[in-house]
Amino acid sequence: MPNKWEFNTVNIRQLIKTSQLGLILLAGVSSSAHAVHLDVEVWGDSDKMSAGFCRTAGAVGCDLAQLIASLQLPPNTLPTDGATGKMIFLTDFRDFAGGPNKTPNPGFQSVQNALNPGELIRYRAIGILQYWDTNSRTWNPAPANVRIKLAGGVDPGLVITDYNQCGGQLFCFAGTGNQSAVTLYRGTGVSGSAEMVVDAGNNQGSMHTHLNWFLENNAGVIGGPIGAYMLEMQILSNQRSHPSESFYVMFNGGLALADFSEALLDRVSSFPVAPPSSTLPVIASAGEDRVARLGSTIALDASASSDPQPGPSPLSYNWTQTVGTAVSLVGGNQQTANFLPNVPGNYTFNLSVSDGATTSYDEVTYTVPNIGDVDLDGDIDRIDVALILLGATQSPNAVANDVRDLDGNGVITSNDASIAKVRCSLRLCYPTRR
Repeated sequence: MPNKWEFNTVNIRQLIKTSQLGLILLAGVSSSAHAVHLDVEVWGDSDKMSAGFCRTAGAVGCDLAQLIASLQLPPNTLPTDGATGKMIFLTDFRDFAGGPNKTPNPGFQSVQNALNPGELIRYRAIGILQYWDTNSRTWNPAPANVRIKLAGGVDPGLVITDYNQCGGQLFCFAGTGNQSAVTLYRGTGVSGSAEMVVDAGNNQGSMHTHLNWFLENNAGVIGGPIGAYMLEMQILSNQRSHPSESFYVMFNGGLALADFSEALLDRVSSFPVAPPSSTLPVIASAGEDRVARLGSTIALDASASSDPQPGPSPLSYNWTQTVGTAVSLVGGNQQTANFLPNVPGNYTFNLSVSDGATTSYDEVTYTVPNIGDVDLDGDIDRIDVALILLGATQSPNAVANDVRDLDGNGVITSNDASIAKVRCSLRLCYPTRR
């Protein structure tokens, strides 16, 4: 039985696009759109999600230079919070068809191959809603009778995996067409559904989705005090263990551009009240990607990992297979581990290294071709035979797991070439073969 995060990509994308109060408006759809905004670009980095300023050249929501110029920020200034170092994504409550106090921005984008096909992306709302007005000209928790609502995501708690309820589908949506779960940010914290599904990576591993933000009072009536608003969130995936670093979204709620720029600069020019931690992160090193012989024991080696600032604990290690036919991993929680591949293919392993204070990650991939496929082109022909004979002449002593050492005796000889010739899959090894 699949768990609640398993899904049909086409269906999940359709559900998100038709959920109540969450009709997705792609950038540029609204004829009244006039404010520059920054989309959030998300991508997978090994076992961790990452988020940053959109980098797709020419795409709406990706022109950081235009936004900086329009806000007249000082040279070399990025919209980054000075006190925390967190990125600030900017948008305006006046770029939504239907009037002010609504916006479909920022959107969430992923370039091709940034995600896995079918990877399910969700957001997590954290922190409090902050507010800046033209009277105090300072940032404080938002007034008691104002909130920002985020709608249009799919509540993961309403995804059903019971086939009897879903009519044979992988999953279905409870109350399809009547999705009303929302996230609410207030000056006192987050309520409603703190985590909601944004979208799923398509077959090319990309994504582009816009949800809907509303400025309103606690009764749900649209509108609120003029000022700037800022909230915090992070991005998660059903296929990766670690969320992205959190980031801020800052909304212009009716301010003149100069005032909105001042509100942003108030955050950009702020500094930590205490110096940042001097703790240096550990360095995880899983080694270089390699090609290895089928049926030979392959060693995973994290000995190049290090701790620039030792402690508080000795380094601990954990290896996890993420790609390839499942293998039995010996020593998965040791600095060195090993496995035995019996099926050709790629085998990828994620390494996490921790000293009790910080944790870092790295990964390594071993390509394991069929016996005799030395040039990794998917077949065995006279080129493979020639490469083996060349090795036998120039460097007969085989390195560990050498794909030219077909018989696994540690030496590359003409016998290895003979084995390759017998296993030849193309007539090029035998000119008369048809």
